[in-house]
Amino acid sequence: MLGYLKGNVLEQYENFIILDVNNVGYEIFMCSEIGNIDDLEQSIKIYIYENIKEDINDLYGFLTLSEKKLFKKLILVNGVGPKAAASLILLHGLDLVDYIINADKSALTQVSGIGIKIADRLILELKDKLEEFEFSQRITKIDYNIMDEAINALISLGYKKAQAQKTVNAVYIDQDDLESTIKKSLAILL
Repeated sequence: MLGYLKGNVLEQYENFIILDVNNVGYEIFMCSEIGNIDDLEQSIKIYIYENIKEDINDLYGFLTLSEKKLFKKLILVNGVGPKAAASLILLHGLDLVDYIINADKSALTQVSGIGIKIADRLILELKDKLEEFEFSQRITKIDYNIMDEAINALISLGYKKAQAQKTVNAVYIDQDDLESTIKKSLAILL
């Protein structure tokens, strides 16, 4: 089983990417928003869930382990398959935890394939099983503005765009501010 893949994004589509890992292209359905990638050859680390069935071999990708863990909990609920779980996470991120805990059916039913019955089932089965996401592993959506500003700051200091992007992607941790992202990047580059 694959834990994660690290490589260069060759192609980006609406809901999947082609990731080149040592000259092998993996088609990965993204459950995390990866933003607009200007330079599609930047290195990225993607946590992987393999959905292997009789006639299916799909890879689902996540930028954080928390999103992958949430995905695995979602697909345990009867009626929620990998595609619906991926759509829920892609639309709501980890705010989905709040929607389930607070029984917000209107937010849950925004995803195609999730009706009132499945929303009720998600709430009933997961409401008490999401404690781990409430505090220590609770991550907000990645702030691409901070990442973009950090990349631009490194470029203004004379670093190449690809080098700046690769470094910021490697050091950025959710909820980092601009200053700490730049400091961590410079520590690697210097």
